[in-house]
Amino acid sequence: MYEQLRADPRMARLRAARRRPLFRVTGTVTGLYLLTALLANHARDLMGARIAGPLNVGLLLGLAQCATSVWAALWYARYARTELDPDADRLRVVHQGQENTR
Repeated sequence: MYEQLRADPRMARLRAARRRPLFRVTGTVTGLYLLTALLANHARDLMGARIAGPLNVGLLLGLAQCATSVWAALWYARYARTELDPDADRLRVVHQGQENTR
């Protein structure tokens, strides 16, 4: 049964639909992390620049990184629930029906 499921073109589309947006979101979060790390190492004056009270650019970028990580997790959970799960459920019903007829 697994080989039939793997060969099904609907399964290939489901795998592609899972990966496509994941690379963009992961790239954004990773890019912000790398930007923060590079600025912390090479632009210390900029990172230490005060914005308001004890809030400086470095702290603001660190908080933004936490916020984007949480956003990415919540976004992907919603995307999977609304876009991927219905297709996976339909595929499961089709292949379970084939398995029960044997």
